[in-house]
Amino acid sequence: MDKIAAMKAYVKVVESTSFRGAAEVLHMSTAYVSRMVQVLESDLGVKLLNRTTRRSKPTDAGLRYYERCVGLLRDLDDMDADALASKGSNSGSVRVSMPSLVAKPIVIPELPKFLARNPDIQLDIRIADQHPDLIEDGLDCAVQVGPVVELGLVARPVGTYKTLTYASPDYIEAYGEPFTLDDLSKHVGVGYAMKSGRIRSWEFLEGTAFRTVSLKGTIVVNDADTYVACGLAGLGLIQGGTFILDAHVRSGRLKKVLRDYPSNPRPVSVVYMPNRTRPRRVDIFIDWLIDLYSTRLTE
Repeated sequence: MDKIAAMKAYVKVVESTSFRGAAEVLHMSTAYVSRMVQVLESDLGVKLLNRTTRRSKPTDAGLRYYERCVGLLRDLDDMDADALASKGSNSGSVRVSMPSLVAKPIVIPELPKFLARNPDIQLDIRIADQHPDLIEDGLDCAVQVGPVVELGLVARPVGTYKTLTYASPDYIEAYGEPFTLDDLSKHVGVGYAMKSGRIRSWEFLEGTAFRTVSLKGTIVVNDADTYVACGLAGLGLIQGGTFILDAHVRSGRLKKVLRDYPSNPRPVSVVYMPNRTRPRRVDIFIDWLIDLYSTRLTE
């Protein structure tokens, strides 16, 4: 048995939750895919899947084996890609992480142009509003908003994330518009929970110093899209990047408030591991990302 082929089949069964779905992806018969997984289980002496007539779900041992298979197969792909890169080939996959509120309005609309110029590059985009672990998550690079504190990473600066405070017309009708930081004692804000569990503080530049304000709230979320949706629904004040939220201002769904008190501007960087053998396709995508973000962040 070709064990690598069997591992690939097993991975597809787990990801599609069925032998039939895996067979369609692999362009094989369902019986052949099932036989490959059976032989793999027999060879290991471990049950990898709990099967029903409609779906297959990995056992605890099967889930661990799946995760190791994904890592091994990814390494094999990278080995092949690195060999091709030595010949100047741009072919292969680039795995990148970026925040959702940055990816959707900026990167996704421009991807058709990038892919048209680089038809041999495939993109695996992971949306993460928190800083990922490049090694653990198997990423080639990531867009990070905020200081880069992880040791050993190369960080190429892109620009500055300018942050202001926003309110919906419905919120202003219900609570009025705040004009000073002291006014905030009568207002509520949408809370944002960080990966650590800590609720992001409300910080404002007052003169030349930053001031942290305690703001009442009735809702806390841990997703950037949901955070903005709460602001649009009038559930509280929100803070966010001008290059993202100003689109809602132009549509009349949000209004900038406390414009004399901006929040702490945060740097934006593209980070990656220092790797002399990094495939050229990764550098091509990183250079494109930096050009794209640099332009949009200065608009």
